[in-house]
Amino acid sequence: MPRLWSKNHNKKRLQNKLFSIRQQMPNMQKLSLFLILIILFGCNESFTTKPFFSMGTLVEITVSEKDKTEIENIKSEIERLSEFVKEETNKINVAGKNEKVVVDKRFIALLKKGGYFHDISQGRFDITIHTIMKLYGFPEGPYKVPSRSTLDQFSSYIGFENLIINENFVIKKSDFTIDMGAYAKGWIVDEAINFMKSRSIKNGIVNAGGDLYCLGDKNGDGWKIGIQHPDDKEKVISVLKLVNKAVVTSGDYERFFIENGKKYIHIFDAKKKETADNYKSISVIADSVEMADGLSTVYFLLNPQEIRSLCDKLKTPVLIYHLNGNIEKLCGWEKFEVN
Repeated sequence: MPRLWSKNHNKKRLQNKLFSIRQQMPNMQKLSLFLILIILFGCNESFTTKPFFSMGTLVEITVSEKDKTEIENIKSEIERLSEFVKEETNKINVAGKNEKVVVDKRFIALLKKGGYFHDISQGRFDITIHTIMKLYGFPEGPYKVPSRSTLDQFSSYIGFENLIINENFVIKKSDFTIDMGAYAKGWIVDEAINFMKSRSIKNGIVNAGGDLYCLGDKNGDGWKIGIQHPDDKEKVISVLKLVNKAVVTSGDYERFFIENGKKYIHIFDAKKKETADNYKSISVIADSVEMADGLSTVYFLLNPQEIRSLCDKLKTPVLIYHLNGNIEKLCGWEKFEVN
């Protein structure tokens, strides 16, 4: 979860706002408020930030003082898009087997992007895995490990190939449910950035629970973004300088529970039908938040050699924080780093 970090007097005021928002959040969300990204401001920067709760996470909008009257409009756009995704997803989830479900064309495009992530992950990424996630209690609990017989029963329902996608409708070939949280939030941030551009905003940031886009060059300085240390919230493992770029971090500490000494996280491998345990965190830089968001999950499901091959092909720098504490930087990550 992101936090704004400033050296000026606004820091204390912002921290108080974040504390107030945390108190209003569901218990699971409080657990997931691990600080992933830090926006680093100088002493005299004239930017303002609006934190609020949406999409199941803490969202922050940052714009220059001259654009602050647009913050409520941006917030409304994010909330409108969040409701749109929720409603379209629900249409599919409540539909029965072989029922024709008419959905918005924008949502069709989102579903097809899920197919893209499914393909490049060799089937490990799958939006129909939500069927299994629910058995564990994700996203909000109560949490439990389902029996093997229950898992075997519901595992037969999942598979992206069981979702027939047409130009304006879909059909489910089995009784699964979908979850697009691995990249739909990124799409919403991208749309919010497009909205900001339409309002002639040249510089700003939208940060939704670690899904972050840096708009503009911050008056020539570039935006400095710190990647939070997974094991020490007072430290960063990398500081980036970004201009018109997205960065997203996925980690095993965002949503999880422990049962009988084993950790179960919110990222699932559809091939294994179980939670992933490959890394502590994966950070990705890309041109869009939707792409960085989806890839941060895809890469979490691949081995390092597969990540290296894919990120080289897609030109998306990656930072891996391994379970043993080792840090690996791939595909040009260092080009974006600053001291």
